[in-house]
Amino acid sequence: MSSGSSSFIARNKGMLMLMAPIVAFLAVFFAWPVVLVLANSFGGDGGPIGEYVEFFTSSTYVRIVIRTIFVALLVTGLCLLIGYPYAYLMVRTKGWTLAILTGVVLLSFFTSVMVRSFAWIVMLQRNGIIDNIAQFLGFDGLVLRGTTTGVTIAMVQVMLPFMIFPLYSAMAGIDTRMERASVSLGATKWTTFRDIWFPLSMPGVIGGSVIVFVTSLGFYVIPGLVGSPSNQLLSHLIYSLINTVLNIPLASAASVVMLLMALLVVLPAMMRFDVTGSSTSRFAGDEGRGERQSPWLWIWAAVVIALLLVPGLVVIPLSFPENRSFAFPPEGFSLKWYANFFESRQWWGAFITSLKVAVLVTLTSTILSVFAGLALRRASTQVRTVIRALVLTPRIVPGVIIALAVYGLFLDWRLNITTTGFVIAHTIMALPFAFIPIAATLEQFDTRFEQAAASLGASRITTFIHIILPLISTGMMTGALFAFVISFDEVVVSLFVGGVGMRTLPVQMFRSVANDIDPTIAAASTMLLLLTALIVIASTVLTQRRAR
Repeated sequence: MSSGSSSFIARNKGMLMLMAPIVAFLAVFFAWPVVLVLANSFGGDGGPIGEYVEFFTSSTYVRIVIRTIFVALLVTGLCLLIGYPYAYLMVRTKGWTLAILTGVVLLSFFTSVMVRSFAWIVMLQRNGIIDNIAQFLGFDGLVLRGTTTGVTIAMVQVMLPFMIFPLYSAMAGIDTRMERASVSLGATKWTTFRDIWFPLSMPGVIGGSVIVFVTSLGFYVIPGLVGSPSNQLLSHLIYSLINTVLNIPLASAASVVMLLMALLVVLPAMMRFDVTGSSTSRFAGDEGRGERQSPWLWIWAAVVIALLLVPGLVVIPLSFPENRSFAFPPEGFSLKWYANFFESRQWWGAFITSLKVAVLVTLTSTILSVFAGLALRRASTQVRTVIRALVLTPRIVPGVIIALAVYGLFLDWRLNITTTGFVIAHTIMALPFAFIPIAATLEQFDTRFEQAAASLGASRITTFIHIILPLISTGMMTGALFAFVISFDEVVVSLFVGGVGMRTLPVQMFRSVANDIDPTIAAASTMLLLLTALIVIASTVLTQRRAR
């Protein structure tokens, strides 16, 4: 070991010890399994590159890749066009108006993807809401389920919060004095927006676009439920190769192709912009907030609010039908589907499994994130960049690749269909979301409190328990909430590591939609939706009271 390395370790011993748990966890359960996927892609019967030759010489597989890229780009572009004006309005408002606009996005973000997928099935199917509206208006009908258009619409609704939040974060950091100076010098509002506002908001544009594009590349639930085999995407192909054909080498090769597509977008963007979503506002003034905005901007915001909320609200009436049916509006009224949820071993057992796993994932993710956040405070600027990139890497890797990676590892270690396996796999997915608010709170922590405690003779453990923890409790609660929601709502990883003997609630909902007409899913969706609404409303009210 060189003297330079030795001196670095000696200077940063405390930081390295704090980073050790999360580095070890991600190295063993994330990095190593991904390496195994890469190795498996070269291990087929056709030689080192035989699987890739088979993949790229198949016109069907090539069409799926092209379709996947097209849909991901289309979803990203539509999310940017729809979300940018909404985020702009959020920056221009304050008080309860801002709280409502933010709360709507949070409610959509926290609403289970299975709830929204089920709603889109009802809306897009034959004799569904959209089809009935088209017939009422005199058209022949409009059945979008099983089409690429239907999949795109549903994915845009799910991905929109992932675009709005980075946009808002970047816009909130723009110094509005530059905008006012431009106007005072005679520039029009459009010129000011084009030459000042939009370039300064570019980190949010790039960050949101990268997150949406990468997530769309590996999105499985909506393409699998709303789409059809004739227009399947790459994520669905990978799952089929594992679950139906049992061709792990070819599935691994397809996963590597998807990972390379993601890296071709992520790496160039990371060289110029923060695509992790970890940036905080650089300018905290209220100038420009609360000013009168264009009526068209408010109309646009109303349309976006409807897009975000209506699909979730559709499921509520469907939880009360008399007969087994997903027809809208439902016929009759009955509470028997709610009773079936609590009496059925499948439904209630899946709920308990999800709850147990989510609680354990919340504890694990929060503890690891606190350690990493404390290490971040002690690190230099360059090392901080490395730490953030390490912890947030699972966020920029398509979820289906992570699912395949841990599936292969867990087969060897016999962790499939176990609580331990679920907790490990879900923690990988939840860590980036828990880390961001916790790390941001720790970075804003005033170190003078820590120094004062040390000068009075307090040990580091005492200072941490009595000084640091109380002051970062809000960030910890936020990170814990994100981790809980991400775990409770996880579908793709749960499909890979679970089984008949152990299912989470989202997987039970997925199986129910795919294989049966059971309004119990509507009852489960309604309860999840109401619980999510209560959490978001309580959080919004608490935030407003603290702001006062």
